[in-house]
Amino acid sequence: MNRFIVLAIAACMILGTVAGASAAEFKASGSMWAGYDYLSVDESGDDVNNFIQRMDTQIDIIASENLSGTVLFRIEQTWGHADDNVGAGSGGALGADGVNVSTLRAYMDFTIPSTAVKVRAGIQGLGLPGAVTASGVLDNDVAAIVASYPYENVNFTAFFARPYDTDVDANDPSIDDATMDLFGAILAADLGKASLSPYVMYANVTDDVDADGVIFEDNLFWTGISVEAAPVENVALAFDAVYGKENGKDGGFALAGKASYATDMVVPSLIGWYASGNDDDGEGRMPSIDDDDFTMTTLIGAGAMGPDTDNVFGSALGKWGIGLQLEEITFVEKLSHTVRITYVQGTNENSDSISSWGEDDRATEIDVSSVYSIYDNLDLLVDFAYAVTDFDGGAAKDVDNVFKAAALLQYNF
Repeated sequence: MNRFIVLAIAACMILGTVAGASAAEFKASGSMWAGYDYLSVDESGDDVNNFIQRMDTQIDIIASENLSGTVLFRIEQTWGHADDNVGAGSGGALGADGVNVSTLRAYMDFTIPSTAVKVRAGIQGLGLPGAVTASGVLDNDVAAIVASYPYENVNFTAFFARPYDTDVDANDPSIDDATMDLFGAILAADLGKASLSPYVMYANVTDDVDADGVIFEDNLFWTGISVEAAPVENVALAFDAVYGKENGKDGGFALAGKASYATDMVVPSLIGWYASGNDDDGEGRMPSIDDDDFTMTTLIGAGAMGPDTDNVFGSALGKWGIGLQLEEITFVEKLSHTVRITYVQGTNENSDSISSWGEDDRATEIDVSSVYSIYDNLDLLVDFAYAVTDFDGGAAKDVDNVFKAAALLQYNF
C-alpha cells in the first residue's frame, strides 16, 4: 500500500512538471457594440432601418515570445431578424436563439529557431500596403502562410494565400474544380522622414473562379508602391500607386494621394485619386481580389463608422475624386469630429448600377462623424453622410440623393 502511495505521488509530480512546462498564457481582447443604421436612397423604395449588435472576441494563447496561437470569433444579431436562425445577423428575433458565430481568424505565430524569421500560418488578416487608404487589391481575412524577416531598417515579407477553392460538384456538371492561389512579396523600408513599401502579387487561377460575383478566367498580376513622408514638422504626405492585369485582358491602375497638416485643434487634409475604368469592351478597370477597403468616403467602400451599411456606391475603383477633410476636430474634451466634402466622378465608358459609374456620372458627398469617449473603453459614435448625385444613365439614373445616419455604442476590452 505504501509503495502504491509513493508511486502515485511520483506520478502526480511528473504530470505536474509536464503541465507546468507546457502551460500557456491566455489573453482575451475584443469589442462589443450595439447601434442603429439608417439608409435612404432616392427611387429605391427600400430604406435600411436596422438595429444591430456585434461582439468580436480574440483569444491569444501565448506559449512564449517565439510561439503563440490566435482565434477571433464574431457573434452578430440584427434585432428582430431570424434568417432561419442560421448565419450572421440571425437570432435577433423573439427568443434570441441562432447559430450566428463566425470564425474570422485562426492562426499560429512562431519564430524559426536560430533565426529572426517570423511565420504566421492560418486564417489571418492580410493586406497589401496602403498609405492613403487600405489596399484596393487585397485587404481581408484569408487562409495564408506569411513569413517576414527584418534586417536593419528593412522588413521583407513573402506570402502564399488561397482565397478560393471550388470543388467539383457531381450534381452540377457546370461547376469545375477551380482554385486561386496568391503569391506575393513586400519590402518595407524606413528611411527616416520617409518610408517606402513596394510590392508584387501573382494569382494562379486553375479554372474560372467566381470571386463574389466577379469571374476570373486566367492568371493575374499586380505591382505597386506605397509611400509615407513627413518632410517638415506637422506635415504628412502619403501616396499609393498600383497596376494590375489579368492575362488576355487590358490592365488597369489606381493612384491616390493625401497631404495633411496637423494643428492643435484640427488636421486639415487634401485627398485625391484616379482609378481607371472599363472601355466599351468591358476592360480597363484594375482587377481586384477585395476592393471594399479602398475607401475615400462614408458611402464609397467600407468607410462607414457603423454599424453595417457599406459600399453604397461601391469601391473607389472605376472613379476619380478630390476632397477636403477636417480630421480630429476637438473643441470639447473627449469629443472629436471629422468633416469631409468630396467630389466624385466615374471613369467607366458606361454605367450599369449605382456602384459602377460612367464618365458622366458624378456625386458630391458630405460626411460628418463624431466620437465621444464616455469612459476610457466606451465610445459613442455618430455618423452622417449625404450625397447629391447626377447619374446620366444606367440602373441608377433615377437616384438623386442618398442619406445615411448611424449611431452606436462601442466597448473595447
